[in-house]
Amino acid sequence: MGQIISFPHAGKIRDYHYAVYAHKLTGPDGIAYPRYFIVLKNRYGVIVRFTKLHRFTGVYEGSVYKPLTSNAREKMIYITRMLNYILIEHHGVYGIDHIFSITKDMLSAFFMDYALSEKRGGGHRGGQDVEKCIVSVTGFFSRLYRKYTGYMSVTPAELYSDQKKMTRYGKPQIVSIPDFQVSIAPEHKEVFRDMPTKVFQILMNLAVRYTPDIAFAMALSAFAGLRPGEAMNVRQEQSPKGPGLILTFRGSMLTRADIDLTHEYAMRSDGVTCGMVKRERTAHVYPPFLNVFSRMYAFHKEYLKTHAFERDYCPMFVNSQGKAMTYQTYYNRFVFLVQDHLRPMLLSHEDPECRIYGQLLCENMLGPHSLRHWFSVQLALRGEDIANLQFWRGDKSPESAFLYLQNKGDLVRELSAANDMLAAALMKEGEHIFEQ
Repeated sequence: MGQIISFPHAGKIRDYHYAVYAHKLTGPDGIAYPRYFIVLKNRYGVIVRFTKLHRFTGVYEGSVYKPLTSNAREKMIYITRMLNYILIEHHGVYGIDHIFSITKDMLSAFFMDYALSEKRGGGHRGGQDVEKCIVSVTGFFSRLYRKYTGYMSVTPAELYSDQKKMTRYGKPQIVSIPDFQVSIAPEHKEVFRDMPTKVFQILMNLAVRYTPDIAFAMALSAFAGLRPGEAMNVRQEQSPKGPGLILTFRGSMLTRADIDLTHEYAMRSDGVTCGMVKRERTAHVYPPFLNVFSRMYAFHKEYLKTHAFERDYCPMFVNSQGKAMTYQTYYNRFVFLVQDHLRPMLLSHEDPECRIYGQLLCENMLGPHSLRHWFSVQLALRGEDIANLQFWRGDKSPESAFLYLQNKGDLVRELSAANDMLAAALMKEGEHIFEQ
């Protein structure tokens, strides 16, 4: 029981914090299976204790099996935030040292703080996020209570209230609803990610010139909607685990390009995680972008010919040591490209819209997720419906697709039929690089 949570005797409570630790297990087939644990770290970020709290997150609860690919990371993040808030950050207020001593009032205070506090990037959390937090934490305590009845300060009767609801067949049923209600802030600051097509063209050309190691990764997001972490999981065509990219030609013309994201494989010999595949699937390059995608891939293959990589893994993107590039390295390279090359060029550009966007980049951070956003905008402007948007983006639910269609009227002015022009410009830039 003491292993659920007990702080080391050395140091102060404030010297520690709860965190989610990720460990990837690689099976005989080379597929990486994630395992997540709730751990206690010291102020230097070193793990001082593994806890048993991951057992109470409720993944596949009530089932006799648990798939190797099961993932409780999101729930664990909510739980660790709660533990840090009550046991660490407010230890001077509550004065408790054990999870069993947490009460309903303490949980209510945490939920209220979570709902009203600003996010790191600005703005406040939406109702869906707050609801997920409450459901995850109350479920966690409910499962703890079943195991340690008699030790817990909070009971299921305090966590839940029974409500009568009708089933889809019109029959009444009793369901347990978390007995918490919090207020959320109405204002919401949008993440800075909008990018005019003319700026996108400049960015891609600069990538070919100054960051050729990530130019094709950017193309995977812009032309196939991959998330940055997913792009770091793409393998080369000759990978021992099967081709990561499957191209279909009719004569010399590329007619289809598929990206294999059906499994998250180990990408490096040292076991370092490169990025997470949010939704395992086969992704596809959107047909109108096949021409420019083909040229970007040809450029990247020439780049790989002059850079070593681990042959047992054949990653599509490699770092300076020849190992698969991580998401953090990709992110840092993208930020370097924007801040050191894109922003200065835009600020001195003859086009006033470009100069204004350059000024916006002085006040806002543009990340690689903006490329997936640009891709989604193009889909909406080209008349794709919710189902197709969900398909091409690789979403689990249609909610995100609906938002793009809802705002379609504001996006129309961004439409630019620049595919052929962009392809020619990229090819010209690539020829210049190889001449050097």
